[in-house]
Amino acid sequence: MDAHVLIVDDDRLLREVIADFLLANGYRVSTAENASIALAKFNVGEYQLAIVDQTMPGMSGLELMAKLMEQDPDIYCLIMTGYPTIDLVYNTVIEGKSSYIIKPFQLMELLNIVQKILTR
Repeated sequence: MDAHVLIVDDDRLLREVIADFLLANGYRVSTAENASIALAKFNVGEYQLAIVDQTMPGMSGLELMAKLMEQDPDIYCLIMTGYPTIDLVYNTVIEGKSSYIIKPFQLMELLNIVQKILTR
């Protein structure tokens, strides 16, 4: 597996747990604590998947997703949310290039979703 995943979440513990778990399962992982840092780290073609928290200070996950996908139409974005609304669900599922996962989730549930996304 050579997929590179970007994890963006202001919750340090969750960010690190997800990163460690994906690393242990063979993925390359980079992390960012907010959208500004994520955008500074972002290079077109470097990441195949961005796992982004919806609720962060400054810029929401959907706003970050739009910026990432504008720069790199090939990236897939997975939004993490504890508050799924109809608008969020509608705005997250963009032409098969993004989706969402509801917090709290099990790490194996996340891994199954990541594997499906990256083998499409």
